[in-house]
Amino acid sequence: MDHGLPSLLLTHGSYALLFVLLMAGGVGLPLPEDIVLLTGGALAHLGVVKLPVVIGVCFAGVLSGDLLLFHTARKLGPGIYEKRWMKALLTPERRARIAALYTRFGGRVIFLGRYMFVLRVPIFAMAAVQGVKARTFLLWDALALSLSAPLLVGLGYLFSHSIDRVAAGLGHAEHMLAIAVVGLLAGVILVRTLRARRAG
Repeated sequence: MDHGLPSLLLTHGSYALLFVLLMAGGVGLPLPEDIVLLTGGALAHLGVVKLPVVIGVCFAGVLSGDLLLFHTARKLGPGIYEKRWMKALLTPERRARIAALYTRFGGRVIFLGRYMFVLRVPIFAMAAVQGVKARTFLLWDALALSLSAPLLVGLGYLFSHSIDRVAAGLGHAEHMLAIAVVGLLAGVILVRTLRARRAG
C-alpha cells in the first residue's frame, strides 16, 4: 500500500480530512467510500485517531454527503435526470426499474441501496425526486450505515497492513451483493405479479 488514496490518508490523515472526503464521495465524486472507511480504521490502529471517535466521524461524513445529495436532487427535481453525470448513471430503463422498486418497497430500497456501490447515487437521488420524505430517507440510510460504517472501520483496524487486499475483496463482495439483491427483488416482484394475475 504505497500509493493512492490510502497512502495519502495514512500520511496526512485526520478527522477533518476523513469527514470531507466521505461527504464529497457521498455526492458522487470519485472517492471510494469503502477505502476511506478502511483507512480510517488503519489510522486508529496506528494511534493517529481514536477508534470510537473515527467511527462517529466517518458515520457523520457519509450521512452528510448522502443528505446533501438528497436535498440537491430534491431541489433540482426531475431536471436532475438531464445532468450529464446523472445520465451516465441512470439510463431511462434503470430509472423505470428503480421507480418500480420505490413504488413497491418504499424506504427499504434506500437501505439496500447503501450497499450497492454502482446504484447508490441514483437510488438516493431518485428517493428525493420520487417524493420520499427527508426523515424517511435519513432513517433508512442511517440504519444501513450503522451497520456498514463500524464494520468497515473495524476491518481497517484489524487488517491495517492489508487494506488493499481487503478493499479488493470488498469490491468483489459488493458486486456479488448487488447482483443478489437485484435478483431477489426481481424474484419478489415476479412472484407478486403472478399471484395478482391468478387472483384476477
